[in-house]
Amino acid sequence: MEASQIANLLRAIAELVESEPQVAKAVEKCLANSLNAHKSKDSSDVKQKQPNPSKTLENGDIILAECRQILREQGEEQLRLYLTELGEQVRELLKHGQLDPNRSIRRRKDLSNIIEHIIQKLQAQDKSGKLLAASISKT
Repeated sequence: MEASQIANLLRAIAELVESEPQVAKAVEKCLANSLNAHKSKDSSDVKQKQPNPSKTLENGDIILAECRQILREQGEEQLRLYLTELGEQVRELLKHGQLDPNRSIRRRKDLSNIIEHIIQKLQAQDKSGKLLAASISKT
C-alpha cells in the first residue's frame, strides 16, 4: 500500500467516525484497549530490563564470590572501594556467606564498620580455606 492509499483510507475512516457515534465509540474503545495492552507490555519489558541479576543482592552469593576474588587478586584496598560503591547494599550482603550469623553487624549505622567487618570475615574465611586445603594435600 502506498502512502496516498493509506491517507485516503484514514480519511474515509475519519469521515465514518464523525458521522456515526456508535462507530466512534467502537474505535475509541479499540484504541483504549490497544494502548492499555501496549502500556502493560512496556511495563513488563521494564521489569525484564532491570539491572543485571548477577549484580543484585538476590544473588548475594555471586557478589560475595566477586568480593573474595577482588580480595585475592587486587587486595584489601580494592575490596574496600568495591564495597563502598555498593553503599547501603552491604547490609544485605551480610545475609550471605555466614558474615553476620547473629544479625548484630547489619544494625550498625556506620557503613565503614560494616565494610571492615566484611573484609575481616572474608580474610578469615580465605585463610581457613587455605589451611583446610593444605591439610588435605598433606594426606
